[in-house]
Amino acid sequence: MSNNIIKVGEYIVVQKHNYKKLYKFNKTDSRISVGKDSVSLSAIEGCNYFSIFKMVAKGKKRSREYDLELVGETACLKDEIGIKSSGSDNRNIYDDGRSQKLTADEIYDLKSDSSKAADIVETLITNSNTFHNKTEFSQDKYLKKKEKKYFEYIQILKPNLRIISEILYKLEPTKVQGIRIDTLSQIVTMANLCCEGNHLLYDSGSNGLLAAALLNAIGDSNTGRLVHMHPGNMSQKQALLAMNYSPEHYNKCVSVNVYSALRQYYQGCDTNSSEKIIEVANSNSLKRKGESLPEDGAKVSKISKTQSLDIEKTENRYTQEPKKPKWHFDNIEASNIISNKMDSLVIACKEDPQNIFVELSKFVKPGRPFVVYYPVAEPLQNLYVTLKSQSNVAALKLTCSWMRNYQILPERTHPEVLMNGSSGFLLTGYILK
Repeated sequence: MSNNIIKVGEYIVVQKHNYKKLYKFNKTDSRISVGKDSVSLSAIEGCNYFSIFKMVAKGKKRSREYDLELVGETACLKDEIGIKSSGSDNRNIYDDGRSQKLTADEIYDLKSDSSKAADIVETLITNSNTFHNKTEFSQDKYLKKKEKKYFEYIQILKPNLRIISEILYKLEPTKVQGIRIDTLSQIVTMANLCCEGNHLLYDSGSNGLLAAALLNAIGDSNTGRLVHMHPGNMSQKQALLAMNYSPEHYNKCVSVNVYSALRQYYQGCDTNSSEKIIEVANSNSLKRKGESLPEDGAKVSKISKTQSLDIEKTENRYTQEPKKPKWHFDNIEASNIISNKMDSLVIACKEDPQNIFVELSKFVKPGRPFVVYYPVAEPLQNLYVTLKSQSNVAALKLTCSWMRNYQILPERTHPEVLMNGSSGFLLTGYILK
């Protein structure tokens, strides 16, 4: 399928061991930085997504410049080295800095000259006095540490919602308002997205993650639409663009400024620009005629043809209506969509959500769900109390999505210690009228 082919201009995810980073494949001969290494992407065009490439040093390894070579699968460092013996315990092993026979300079030269990571690690193990006395668990831990350091394979992944969410959350949680993939799935589920309906989203800073999730749930081959409202001049679209949607799918999302869209809805189309331009042109022409008349009433001299042509061109320039920007037509389109009422409402904002909810809930059909996300619980508690005293909403719930990752390994399965316990709070319910 052509959708699984890596093309220039698309976003790609580069994975090296457990490290993932999002890039845009702008041109064939582009280079990217993966840690301290500079990697050329000239070999990936036309290959399938999820292909594995080996990093081949360009010249000496000291330059840290690499080309990519397509391979079938990665080589396991433990299988290549072939560890045969291990100790029963580590009680007689001391970290005194004298277990390794090679000096720092010799290890540096070894890194620069060796072509394979297995050769480097095998040499380090051979010159170690204590490696074969360690337990099997300690040896595995040592090999994983070295494999992470000298790993020489890269995999090109196709961006999807889960991968993009993990990358953005690990990079900086505050830039996506602390929305994890579990909270994102809860938002999509509780909003009850319908592929044929119209949905309203207010997002004030999640890097386009919520818009990408809702548009992904709407799908490509149907009539659903998404109105994406934001408070600034430009919407955040990093995650939305990274999904590599087709133009038909991407155009189902209409991004508008919330103030401009509401002004368009309540006040109608901004038609005063052409009238003002005509008035200005008429006043300018009258000024020119008045200035051309002498004060003493003397005979008016004939105007040359070139001067008359110049005046006509100037007047035409004033009377012609200037080309309207794209956001003007987006506001009109969004106004038409919300005038027919929406099938769901999703709010994820940095400001207090109460006034935003009161204003936008007017555009939701009766019996349709709403979801309000906020990183902390207090503003949602205030909104909960306010809505509870009214009769236009039902089934109010204030929930917190809690998730914990577990390491699953033989005889050492345990939950991760360092991770955030909460990923924000959700207020959900249904609009009655």
